[in-house]
Amino acid sequence: MILLLSGTSEGRILSARLRAEGLAFVASVTTPEARHLFSELDPPPEVLVKQLSGEAMTTFLRERRVRVILDATHPFAQRISEKAIQVAAQEHIPYVRYERPATSLPTTPQSCEGEEVITVPDMETAAQICLQRGSRVFLTTGTKTLSVFRQVMACKWVMVRILPTMASLSQALEAGLPPAQILALRGPFSQELEWALLRQYRIDLLVTKDSGVAGGVETKLAAAAALQVPAVVVSRPLVTYPHLCHDLEQAVQTVITLMRESVKHG
Repeated sequence: MILLLSGTSEGRILSARLRAEGLAFVASVTTPEARHLFSELDPPPEVLVKQLSGEAMTTFLRERRVRVILDATHPFAQRISEKAIQVAAQEHIPYVRYERPATSLPTTPQSCEGEEVITVPDMETAAQICLQRGSRVFLTTGTKTLSVFRQVMACKWVMVRILPTMASLSQALEAGLPPAQILALRGPFSQELEWALLRQYRIDLLVTKDSGVAGGVETKLAAAAALQVPAVVVSRPLVTYPHLCHDLEQAVQTVITLMRESVKHG
């Protein structure tokens, strides 16, 4: 049995590959909306919809006799990844991380087709830059980061893009944003749409995070560059993964290899 920590489009691909290899797995997601990732599989796999605490994950691993954790969560889902690494080590089972490739970004502010791309290590630094620059900010870092930008929202005009869920909308409204400054849309987005949004709302500073090609970073940066809008990009959190793969097939084969080794060693 494999525990597939998912919630991304790559989780759907990995689930199909695990099924094709004849490997039993349970997919874990944190929101009911994420169930749709597995709707194309026939028959649908077992999907656990729950925020797993360390204790709950330990109990699940033992009850279901999980032999490998395959983590395909979002590149910024740092807490769940660190928790899974800790629990896997505690239970003496392998942990494999699939993480979509990062975007090639400058390590210092530099021109990108005429405008700046500013790479920062965390959300707090991004918020400080917002306080110093721009008057109309487009925030595309997710509802979980809104509290970091509270001071920015108090003194600048801020448009946020969130997932079209009741939970996300509630968080945005509770953060003090008026409905006119909330865009509830689900990607992926074309460069044309990104360009149109920046232009329509007269954005003069874009804030995003390095969620990779699948997260639309390159599309956002291209649209911003076309309009000469500076972009602040938050780098991924630094996590030490026991087994890290940036290729989907490599992740599957690593799981298979580790499971075979586990059988050999009893």
